[in-house]
Amino acid sequence: MRIRTLYIISILSLICSYVSAQEQGDKKVERTTAIAIGHVNRLDTYLSPEEYRGTDFRIIYNSLKSRPSKWDLQGTHEGAIDYSRNRAKNAHTLAAHYGFAFAMMRRWEMDNFTLRFGGMADAYIGFAYDMRNTADNPAQAYASLAIGAAGTATYRLHIGKHTFPINYEVRIPLIGMMFSPAYGQSYYEIFNRGNYDHNIVLATCGTPQLRHQLTVDIKTGPHTAIRLGYLGDIRQSTPNSLKQHVYTNSFFIGLTVSR
Repeated sequence: MRIRTLYIISILSLICSYVSAQEQGDKKVERTTAIAIGHVNRLDTYLSPEEYRGTDFRIIYNSLKSRPSKWDLQGTHEGAIDYSRNRAKNAHTLAAHYGFAFAMMRRWEMDNFTLRFGGMADAYIGFAYDMRNTADNPAQAYASLAIGAAGTATYRLHIGKHTFPINYEVRIPLIGMMFSPAYGQSYYEIFNRGNYDHNIVLATCGTPQLRHQLTVDIKTGPHTAIRLGYLGDIRQSTPNSLKQHVYTNSFFIGLTVSR
């Protein structure tokens, strides 16, 4: 109970900091709209003991606000869909999710480097549907809320008269709460019969998660750039004697607008 209380207080503190910081004047706003396409490795033993591999497609909107106080705000919306199959190629899974994360980070500037580090909150909701397993547990729902650490690093590479910002971003959830059925428990039991069986569980860094991306900006105008690079996302958990993971490696391309 104490851990849950501290967790809720931490989430509320981040939200209050976010709202308070919105009242200050912005120094610079950088908005990026992007797509990411890549390979996904998916496992959920509630649906199947087999790993599924396939293609992941994501649409991402990111906003980074640099403030005079040097406490910068970053918000990220992400929608994704993936289609995967097992090794025998006789079963397929369709999955999708929406995620929102916001971070408040302290900024340090050193010549050609800009570093940021701070705290973040991450909300995630989604589903996976096993197209073969229609009789017993054909679908799984996902919902989680976590807090953790976030950071960015930008190095401005100068080649002739041109500057190419190289960006690295990372988010690491550390502790949170997530929904999960117990092994063998049906959704009918949970929602129709009200048979609760520790379906809201604590998630910690004991099962590590990581989202990171490495990109380079190619300027196309005074305030616009094409952003190209790599996006990696590792989500995994072990709730209620189940094993879940989604490993994604993607090519990232987007348009960045600064003002």
